[in-house]
Amino acid sequence: MAFGEIPPPHVSPWFTPVYEATFHFGGLCWTLCYLLIAREGLRTKSYGMPMLALANNFAWEMVYALWVVDSPQEKTAMTIWMLIDMPIIYSTVRHGALEWSHAPAVQRNLTAILLGLTLLFGAAHWSWQSWWISNGIGARDGSGKADLTQMAYWAVSMCQLLVSTTSLAMLAVRQHTKGAGWSIWLLRFLGTLVGLNFNYGWAWYTWPEAHGYFMSAPAIFIWGVTTLCDVLYAIAFYRVRSAETAVSPPRGSNLSKGRSVKKKL
Repeated sequence: MAFGEIPPPHVSPWFTPVYEATFHFGGLCWTLCYLLIAREGLRTKSYGMPMLALANNFAWEMVYALWVVDSPQEKTAMTIWMLIDMPIIYSTVRHGALEWSHAPAVQRNLTAILLGLTLLFGAAHWSWQSWWISNGIGARDGSGKADLTQMAYWAVSMCQLLVSTTSLAMLAVRQHTKGAGWSIWLLRFLGTLVGLNFNYGWAWYTWPEAHGYFMSAPAIFIWGVTTLCDVLYAIAFYRVRSAETAVSPPRGSNLSKGRSVKKKL
């Protein structure tokens, strides 16, 4: 939402091109990440995005795409993500019950739970942006106009925090990598690191009086925990994938052929 903003003369002329380049890079990473999550979920009959994060992301994209964002770049990106969420939601509803055999109440009501979470997060995002805009929060230079760039930062940061923490928790609980993959992790990691943290970090570095919140205590906590969880996820994913590989017989082996014969019999 910083698109179209004209920085004061003392700000580096590189502010806008770097800001927009990192935003577009992050958007591309997350678009590809969503596509791969959708593909892997359908391919492995599972789902790769935790339900909390999926419901929150879909609600955020819907509220901001329809009511908040004003630039064509951001509106297009959020609309695309919202559409790509559809096969991820389908995979979750279609195959999600297989992952909840340990919790029958969730297994039986998974669709209702996902819908309820989406409505809950939708109300949260709507109330957040409504309060922020109507009260002119973050207004600069006495304009009285709310700082939408800062509003977006806090909303997106909380989305990323939820994705990173629940993805790590889901992997730890499941102890399998269905619905996930190295490419998904890398795109998610780079999308957050470059498209959010470096993007706003650059804005803070070159225009600190307008983006000082990036180095505030709550912001440092959020992007610090997000980055830590994403790194820990890679370590945990390697260990779980290695364990899966160790117990899976190679294709063409006698054990694999024996299992195939048993299935035919």
